[in-house]
Amino acid sequence: MPGPYAEDFGQIATTLATNAELRQEVAALAATEPMPGKVTEGGDRLEVFRRVLEDLIAGQIDLEQAYNRTEAELPRAESLHADNNRVFPHDWGERLVRTQLSRCYNQAVMEELLAAGETMCHVPRSQAESSDSKCSQQLAGGNHDLQGLYDLLIAAYREGHWSGEVKVPNHPHCTHTVVPAR
Repeated sequence: MPGPYAEDFGQIATTLATNAELRQEVAALAATEPMPGKVTEGGDRLEVFRRVLEDLIAGQIDLEQAYNRTEAELPRAESLHADNNRVFPHDWGERLVRTQLSRCYNQAVMEELLAAGETMCHVPRSQAESSDSKCSQQLAGGNHDLQGLYDLLIAAYREGHWSGEVKVPNHPHCTHTVVPAR
């Protein structure tokens, strides 16, 4: 089975640097997948954001640079929702980058595992994640139905159908990832 895989969000950049096949899959998803959200609505905002993700995934910029570029290249003042603080909280650039990087990464991993015939996956515990988060309590440290987790990710991040069911990533600062079942 392909690999290696990141054990948490903090390892994604290193994993992508060493796993060229996975990096290509993540980049393809970042370039083509729908990304429902008000921050990227209007004009070429989504395309601009995709270019930031492309550079991040390729290792040309780091996370901090991606956060800064996102906020600079998708100015709040030029958004259709500029007056909405829920759309633009103080760390909106970081939230958007982290969410979509984690989403594309985990989606690519799940698609690799599904293509390999796997039916289960594992969500490792993350030292960077709060132990009282829903994802830590309900997913971390256990094996899970791979197709079920994949379907939840697709429903939320591709189709914009959010539910209370726990998924990976489950929130903008989620540090959980999916790896092969243990």
